[in-house]
Order: sequence, then structure tokens, then C-alpha cells
Amino acid sequence: MKIDFVVPWVDSSDIRWQKKKNSFLLQQNDNMDNDVGVLRYRDTNTLKYLLRSIEKNCPWYNKIFIITEGHKPNWIDINSNKIIFISHQELYFDNNHLPTFNSSSIEMNLANIKGISEYFVYLNDDFLIMNPLEQNRFFVDNKPVDFLIHGWIPRGKIYQHLRDDSSWVKSLNNNISLINKIHKPTHISNKDNIFFHHSYPFKGRISNQLLLHVYKKYFFISHWHNAQPYKFSTIKEVYNKFAKEMMQCSQNKFRANNDLTQYLYRYYHLTKGDFYPYFYNDDFKANIKSLSSLNEIISQIEQVKPNFVSIYDNYDINEHDTIVNRLTDFLETKFTQKASFEK
Repeated sequence: MKIDFVVPWVDSSDIRWQKKKNSFLLQQNDNMDNDVGVLRYRDTNTLKYLLRSIEKNCPWYNKIFIITEGHKPNWIDINSNKIIFISHQELYFDNNHLPTFNSSSIEMNLANIKGISEYFVYLNDDFLIMNPLEQNRFFVDNKPVDFLIHGWIPRGKIYQHLRDDSSWVKSLNNNISLINKIHKPTHISNKDNIFFHHSYPFKGRISNQLLLHVYKKYFFISHWHNAQPYKFSTIKEVYNKFAKEMMQCSQNKFRANNDLTQYLYRYYHLTKGDFYPYFYNDDFKANIKSLSSLNEIISQIEQVKPNFVSIYDNYDINEHDTIVNRLTDFLETKFTQKASFEK
């Protein structure tokens, strides 16, 4: 079974890129920091260790596709047959939508990737695979391993007021709105397995009971924020159904309220019932707020030994160098061996 990995990445230290972004940012109005601020683009130098983690812990991988504006790290052998760089110009259906500084825009064009396997895993550049994994962690019976657990309350105005009023929450609601036009919970035939799998938490199964018998439509599908398996045929199917809405998002140079996200693909295969149900509780969210919090996170990772770590960088800019150095030192102890495609 050929399984590729797909990673979007931007070199935010590129002065030329910074000037271009800032020139377009001047044309934006009412931007939230969560949508366009430094946290949205900051690089904690994790790409190298993500790639090492794939080769070390998923040695069965086929190829790694890296989506960039054109940036190529100088430590990667660009002639390696294991790494495929895809520029935005090659990826986009419509190059008039470029340049972009919006990851959601990029994700609307995934159906245009050339040469990718039917089965692939999508990761952000700040995800890490910490332990050896078999292919069946991602795909079983030619289906992505995933879970469908519905939420308790909508991400409506009250939720947005109390929790998050950024375009990200609105984009998740936009995903759900499209899904509700074509899929209903009652459409799924194998309900016991899809909605009440024994691996699901008890509260999740209760919530799914409400979905089926009370709500009868989707309004909040729970996420895991780590490596996401997909079938490329699903990506193309979603694009064929929602190309108009997806291309509206593709035009957004920065995050916007009418965005969609890559979770549209996930919602689609979940609500179609085209996945292998299993709820893994094997990820760790590393929310780095300061150097002291990073030290605590490292201690917890050593104790918990999760399969996946996703890094959130919410620290003050003044601590950037110190935090990156500490994180790099830690990751060097975990991934000491250079990947085959490193110079």
C-alpha cells in the first residue's frame, strides 16, 4: 500500500516573502491577530524534525510532498526521489488567486496535486510523529482511520463570543453548512459502527445519540489535531461537488469569514461513512506560552510518550530564540539521525 505524506510549509524568515505579505496586508480591513498575526506564520524550525520523524517512525512511506510558495530548505537534497516540492503556481487551479498567505486557500487546491498516491496523510509542519507506527494507524481496509463524534453545542454566536470569534470558527461552520446540504446522519447505513464504536468515549456516544434522534443534522464534528489520513479520490470528489465555494475561499489571500478548511474533506468522508472507525487518544497538544511552559511540556512528553505531538506557539516574541533553541535541543535528542534526503 503506497502512502504519501503532504506538508504545507512557508519560510516566514524570507524577507522578500515578508514584504509581499505586508504589502497585501495593508489592503485588509478588520483583521484579527489570530487570522493574520505573527503566530499564524511563525516558524519554530520543526519542519526538519517532522520529516525525520516520518522517515524514522513511518519507514514504509512512499513520498513526501512539500507545498511551498517556492521556498526549499537548504538542508534538503532537492534531487532526492523521496521529496517532491510543489509550488503554489503548480498547485493552484487558478494562478490569479496568488500570492496567498492563507493556508485554507492552499488546501482548497489539493485536488490539483499531480502524481500523489490514492492514500496520503496530511500534516502541518509543526506536527511530530514520536513513535514507530504501522500503516494501519492511518488506513484499514483501504479506508482512513478516523472517528465521528458530534459536539454538544453549535459553534454559534454565543460560542464565538465566549471562545473564539476568529474566521477559523466561521470556516468550520461553513464546512458543516455544505455537508448538511448533501449528507444527513440518517443516510449512514452502518450506524452502530460509525456512531457508537466501542473505542469512542461514553460521552461521545451519548452525543451521537442526540445527533441521530434529536438534532438530525450536523453542527459540530469533533477533531483531532494531528496527522490526518485521506483518500485522494475523496479530495477530488469534494472538489467536484463544491468547486464554486472552494474557489471563493481560494481567492482569499488571508483568512476570511467565508473560508473553508481541509476539514471539509474529513467531514465529507465521515458523514459519508467512508472511514474505518476508531478513536485513538494518542496525541499531545504542546501549547508553548513561555520557556517555563516548554520545559513542562518536554517533561510531560517524556512521561506520556504520545504517538503525535502538535505544537502551538503562543509565546512572547522576546523569548523566540531561547524557546526555539530549547525545543531544537530536545528534538535533536529524539531525532538524531539525519533523513536520507538531508544533505
